[in-house]
Amino acid sequence: MRFPNDPKDIFAGLNRAQVRYLVVGGIAAIFYGVPRTTFDADIAVELEVDNLERLDRVMKELGFSPRVPAPITGLANSATRSLWTRRKAMKVFSYIENRKPFRVLDIMVRPLPDFDQLYRKRTAVKYEGITVPLLPLAALIRMKRNAGRAEDLRDVAFLEFIRHHAKGGRRRT
Repeated sequence: MRFPNDPKDIFAGLNRAQVRYLVVGGIAAIFYGVPRTTFDADIAVELEVDNLERLDRVMKELGFSPRVPAPITGLANSATRSLWTRRKAMKVFSYIENRKPFRVLDIMVRPLPDFDQLYRKRTAVKYEGITVPLLPLAALIRMKRNAGRAEDLRDVAFLEFIRHHAKGGRRRT
């Protein structure tokens, strides 16, 4: 499996720093078997200050900067999240790499319902020696269906097929 803007070092860094995160979006769909490509990485994280601070340290160490001039720790405050989503129409908090290939990591601004439960049920996949925690398949399908964009609905069709026809399944950690 190859990605145009390989996020392996990002996942490795987040793992080393013990950031609680789940891969969502296109990369998660690809790991589940959807034949598509994507140019950014999308994650949902536990929206606690210490977790967000660890994430911020990792991203800065990897040479990324926030797209907006605001601290990511603002995501830990529900009033700040509400302000960002209502007034600024913010859906993701993005980090952009400061050099080529200018990769992007998008962090979901709205918290996942029951993050702890989803994290416990995460699907762990190995990618070139790195464990990647994926949003569980059923939750990914719901998230993509709710997003409603054409690319998400195409992913849903593939993911539903995979869910109904896969033998065995992936191991959870």
